[in-house]
Amino acid sequence: MLHKTLLIAGLLAATSFSSTSAAQTVLRFSNWLPPTHPITTEILQPWAADITEKTDGRVEIQFLPALGKPPAHFDLVRDGVADMALSVHAYTADRFPSAYGMTLPGYADDAESAAVAYWRVHQKHFAKLDEFKGVHLAGLYTHGPGHIFTLADKPVKELADVEGMRLRATGGVVQDMSNQLGIVPQFSSASEAYELLSRGVVDGVMFNSDSVVSFRMLPLLKNAYQIPGGLYRDTHYVIINNDAYSELDERDRKIFDAASGEAFARLAGKAWDKVDAQAWDKMREAGYSITTASEDDVARIQAESDILKKAWVEKMAELGVDGEAALAMFREEIAKVEAEK
Repeated sequence: MLHKTLLIAGLLAATSFSSTSAAQTVLRFSNWLPPTHPITTEILQPWAADITEKTDGRVEIQFLPALGKPPAHFDLVRDGVADMALSVHAYTADRFPSAYGMTLPGYADDAESAAVAYWRVHQKHFAKLDEFKGVHLAGLYTHGPGHIFTLADKPVKELADVEGMRLRATGGVVQDMSNQLGIVPQFSSASEAYELLSRGVVDGVMFNSDSVVSFRMLPLLKNAYQIPGGLYRDTHYVIINNDAYSELDERDRKIFDAASGEAFARLAGKAWDKVDAQAWDKMREAGYSITTASEDDVARIQAESDILKKAWVEKMAELGVDGEAALAMFREEIAKVEAEK
């Protein structure tokens, strides 16, 4: 639960990433990602620093080692074990049916436009589903397009080559597209992927490009099958405990909100685009064989995706949401953000 205390500057410097003065409010953020991962260094820490600066040091976000496994973080925050956390919708896909549509293949080749568009679509179409009941949603975003990366002896030159391959996957669209394409999906969180590869449990992974680097898989993999628009894009969310949020001073709550929502989505999207581009450069330097999917393969992916889209739209209709309208808005908002660049 929320902790309010006066701390001397030296103690805060030791326990919080940016503390230089006493804070009235310290929010404990359970972070299951490595401290050097771009989500931590390029997204969460700059966002938290902005809040601390704009509240004149009254609010600090203290990053702690994970207080549970990645899929458990929603419940950890709801139950007050942690004040804040980030997690992945697909880790508990049944809890977030709306996010599925935002992860379908295609739509965007970057993260910024998709992330901002997702936030806007969520606010207009999905918020009424109350999928975040029990916590307060601070922000959400998509990472960059996901592709297929494989071991040296498992090259992928065309889509047919992935049939029968065991590839690390999350749940949701990634698992369903795997089934459609004949891939044998092996579910794991991102932080467990390295172990699966090093032990020979999988032949490769489905990830955005940066994750290959950030999760130390660059030396283990040698092939990249790049899919225009992506085979998928994962969606992530940041939440804060309801009591912790309500106990913020009103002026600080307004500052927190202004830094969150769409502003947070844009920050995250830009960060992903930066590190994804750097990752492709590192793969080229490492001698990766990089193949871009052919038009025929992209058409097949789209055809399989349309089957999943139809089922999702039907499910959304049962929940009172116009899925077709949500996807149309998603595409329109992506175009708007791209035009702003």
